[in-house]
This record gives sequence, structure tokens and C-alpha cells, in this order.
Amino acid sequence: MFTSRFPNPALLLFLVLLASTAAAKDEEDSSTSGAGTPGEAAMSLDEVALELSHPATSLVYMDNRFEFRDYQGNLSDAADQSAGRYEFETAWPIALKNGKNLQLRAIVPINADQPLYEMGKKDFPEWKVRQYADVLPTDSYFTQGHDHLDDITLGLAYTNVSDTGLLTLFGARLVLPTSMDLSSGRDQFLLGPELAVGKVASWGVIGATVSHVTNIGGDGGYNTNMSEIDVFFAWSLGKGWQIISNPKIEYDWEGVDQNKLMLPLGGGVSKTFRIRRTPIKLDMELYKYIESPEALGPDWMFSFRLTPVLFTP
Repeated sequence: MFTSRFPNPALLLFLVLLASTAAAKDEEDSSTSGAGTPGEAAMSLDEVALELSHPATSLVYMDNRFEFRDYQGNLSDAADQSAGRYEFETAWPIALKNGKNLQLRAIVPINADQPLYEMGKKDFPEWKVRQYADVLPTDSYFTQGHDHLDDITLGLAYTNVSDTGLLTLFGARLVLPTSMDLSSGRDQFLLGPELAVGKVASWGVIGATVSHVTNIGGDGGYNTNMSEIDVFFAWSLGKGWQIISNPKIEYDWEGVDQNKLMLPLGGGVSKTFRIRRTPIKLDMELYKYIESPEALGPDWMFSFRLTPVLFTP
């Protein structure tokens, strides 16, 4: 499914289980000696896992997400394409006097081996293929973009989890044109709203974040209008284990017919543990795209996440 450049999912699963086993003694020690801050010391592994499973978390974290994608499509050799992506995300909630939080968030992505479709002397990355799929020849060829920093996303949100477990988030996100690859970057400033609603309970959490971004500056040669529904679901199994599903549904309003929707289906497993006094959450998920752009779009996606907690503000 994945190219030899990317880690074998079975190997990653082995590493997760090995890390969990190696951390077992530290979990026991931490449960008696406490975590790094008074707030963390009062939280069990299941409570930490739950807090890290939804976007309105009160924890300060550093999320490291690795994604590996295989592609499909009717362009020549589309099914032979694959790509990797690393995202570093951190969120800093600021407690307000009314008991709610003002959350600052940043996402810094790095792309690896992104497929570029060639037409003449022009490169067409995945997003541009969706917009020009009706005029692109199907018998051209792909090249690979170089590893590079992609566009950075900044977010500001007003969040709350009520006493009844109702989760709400109202905010906005700004995408900066920081891509270091001129062949694949949009070179645009993107801005739009985001809204999340969910339910947090003792068994776990379920909900979704809906967002939309549009171009407000930069390259005016084309438009960007992208909507996302980020579903979050976690079912607690105890001792820091969870069954999870976090599909990202994307809709490109600027894509031509049959090249707009990306709809994945899947899920995975998560384990939260402590190494010394630091809570760490490990996630592994596998998704099959049951709907994907006709010309070029993802077919399978495997993700691996490692999220240490810094502290509770």
C-alpha cells in the first residue's frame, strides 16, 4: 500500500506497544508521585486521553502528526503516486474569568514527495489538478516536489466544555503563504471561520469541527474555497486506551465536477501513558477514501501521532 520510503504500519504498531510496555513502571511511579503540575497530577491517564481527543482541550500540548498517502485517479500513473506529510501543532488555552478558554493554535506542516502533474512546462499540484482536471491531458507524467515547509495555519478560538459535557468552539483560522515550493504552493492568504460542537462524557467524546477558508490576498490568478468537517470520536477502554476515529472530510468548491469531495472512512487505536512525569498520547489510524477526486486524489491514508503534554495552565 505504501512506498518503501515510509515506515511499515506494523513496525509502528510494534513501537507503540513497546513504548507502552516500557512506560508501565513510570505510569505507576507517576500515579503515586504526581505529574509535572498540580493540574496534571489530579488527572488520570483516561482523563488526559479524553482532554487530548477534542479541540476544546484545556491542556497545552505539542502534537506531532505523520501522514502517508497513496493516490488514485484517471491521470497517467496516478495510482503509483504517494506522499508524506508532517504536521507540528500546538495549542495554548488561556483561562478566562468566566470559566471558558481563549485558545491560540498554530500548525506548521512539512510536505514530502508531493506528486506534481506535468503539462508542458507547468507543474500541477493536487489542488490545482482538481481545478483544471477537465482540460488536463491524461497521458502526461508525474514528477515529485522536493521536501519543503508548507503553508502555516494560525487559529484563535473561544472554547468551552459545560458541566453537562456540551463542547463548543467559535473561532477563525488564518493560512499564511509560507510554502517553500513555488510549484505546489498557493501563494495566498486564506481566512475563514470555524465552529465545533460535541459531547464529552465519561465513556469518551464525539463531535465535529466545521471550517471554511477563502483567499483574501496574494496570487489572484485563481480562487480558493475549501470547506472541512473534522470529525472527532474517542471511546475509552480504560488504562489510557481508546478506540478513535478522526476523519477529515474536505470539499473543494473550486474543483471541477467529480473533483471536489474527499471522504475518508476508518479509525484506529490510541494509548496514553506517562514517561516520568510527562503524559504522552500515541495514535495510529488507517483510512480508506470512499469518495475522492476523479483525476487525482487520495486512496488510502495512514497516520501516526505523538502528543506530549506540556502543562495545564
